[in-house]
Amino acid sequence: MNEALNTDAGADAPNMPGEGESLSPVVAAILGTAVAAAAKRGGNGDVARGLIAGLRILRATVEEEAGYTMAAAVDNAIRTRLLADNLSRLRVSGEKPRAVPLPDPGPGASAAAAIFESAAESCLTVNAHAEDNGPLETAVFAFTAQLLQQLGGAPEWRSLAGELRRPLAVAPDPEGEEVTLH
Repeated sequence: MNEALNTDAGADAPNMPGEGESLSPVVAAILGTAVAAAAKRGGNGDVARGLIAGLRILRATVEEEAGYTMAAAVDNAIRTRLLADNLSRLRVSGEKPRAVPLPDPGPGASAAAAIFESAAESCLTVNAHAEDNGPLETAVFAFTAQLLQQLGGAPEWRSLAGELRRPLAVAPDPEGEEVTLH
């Protein structure tokens, strides 16, 4: 997945990390802030729905910019994280973990989706200024890990994959102006 989006070394970009520095703490801060903001507006189910919306943005951007093969790599990374969580639960409890159903959207799901979509776009911006796609990989992993935490376990892959591959909903802007959430 290292070749997904960042094709320019970005030597002219300001505030580039130094040799050996990572942008992972920036991604973690973005996600942490988004989780806190979304949790104020809804319950765990709403936050989970928001995380799925953020993962959908990350996946759709990779597919748009780098094609189906790289989007499949994102899918594989998410699926591997679900499998690792299930194997960890099996090792601890000795019982086969049950798939956690995806929650229905609640009253705070729209706000959570907007928050996490903005967080995903911020992570993509950080990735654009990195030497490799480390921030993108970190974002996919962190969003997935947070989703597992919010759900209390791993969902069935097919249901999650269906949500991730759903077309992005683009609300028409009556004035034709772009709106950015901060």
